[in-house]
Amino acid sequence: MGDASTQPEDWAAYLRRMTKRPGWSVARLAREAGVNRATIFGWMKGDGVTVASVKMIAQALGDDEGHALAAAGGAAAGGDQLDADLRIIQRRLADPSTSDAERAVIRGALRHLAELADRQEQGDNGRAAS
Repeated sequence: MGDASTQPEDWAAYLRRMTKRPGWSVARLAREAGVNRATIFGWMKGDGVTVASVKMIAQALGDDEGHALAAAGGAAAGGDQLDADLRIIQRRLADPSTSDAERAVIRGALRHLAELADRQEQGDNGRAAS
């Protein structure tokens, strides 16, 4: 069960909102995602986050990975302004007039990019070693 916000938000705001839902807390999220509470509090303060961690958090929350990745896009910029392309993606996902088909394409592309980043983080860029 996803919980998409109608307003674009950064990773810290996403985590705060999601852990304030009924039945949720930082402690529960940490337990269900298998991370330390201090890590989540660090993310809420602006610490960087990996794609793998974002996906793990989205899964624990039952939220759409694309939505979580869009929120984490602000964290990836190191606290600076969100990249213009990411702002467009956030606006399209938050816009009620965006069609379900367009949302599916955006989320599919984000998932694909996240999988590529995961493979790279794991040292497997999909190419045979030379």
